[in-house]
Amino acid sequence: MRRRCKHIATLLLLLLLVYVPSSRGAPSQLPVFLYFNPDSIHNNLSGLKEAMDSFLSTSGFAFSFQPFARFHDFDREARSESSAFLFMPEWYLHQDGNDKRFKPFLIPVRQGMTTYRKVLLVAADSALTTEKLSDTTIAMTPVGKVGLAVLDEAIFKRIGLRGKDLNFITTAKDSDALFALALRQVQAALVSQDNLVHVGNINPRLLKTVKILAVSEPISLPLLCYVKGAVPGEEVERMRKLLLAGKEGGKAAHVMEMLQIDAWRIPNAE
Repeated sequence: MRRRCKHIATLLLLLLLVYVPSSRGAPSQLPVFLYFNPDSIHNNLSGLKEAMDSFLSTSGFAFSFQPFARFHDFDREARSESSAFLFMPEWYLHQDGNDKRFKPFLIPVRQGMTTYRKVLLVAADSALTTEKLSDTTIAMTPVGKVGLAVLDEAIFKRIGLRGKDLNFITTAKDSDALFALALRQVQAALVSQDNLVHVGNINPRLLKTVKILAVSEPISLPLLCYVKGAVPGEEVERMRKLLLAGKEGGKAAHVMEMLQIDAWRIPNAE
């Protein structure tokens, strides 16, 4: 019996050696540079990933770039231990205590501004007024609680509405919200003014199918942040210097052009 038990114990040990992977031999996952900006004009995320991966690699950074089209995918990855840098909506920094983990270190500038505006649209032949919007469907990109509070202050309260009383249809991209309205899938849309102009330049006929009910106050552009404790200070400073040099035609110039960013500013708090 003892000999049999000894053989069983030996067999179990062998099975453990075969099926339990060694942590020392497991490949390490590269820290990730996350990107989420559904209000951006730029829609070619695969092209952006290719350009950013090349930029990071040739600049000597050991990071993998990952853009996201859907908020819940970005949110899940942002909470993981692999996240290092994040380009994200300003409201996300102030949601769920994220400001305790993420630190802004660069603010994008577009056409001399660090803000943008949203426009509330309905069909050109619609009889809808702002007073009747609570009974309609409104397409827009995703926002959390804080993001909805930002929109309340920027546009809804001014026209007598509250975000929590409205029926939003969430779209992955800002342009999707505009097309949903143009195709009569929804009765209203809240989109970036820049996107409206951009799409109108490509398809002027589309602009004739919609009209503006209201324009928001300025809303902060997304922020570039790093994860506290996950990125060495010298790496943060090296990334900052590299991106700041982009406006002078450095390695970051092509990336900034793809992101529709003209320059960067350092946050006042730093």
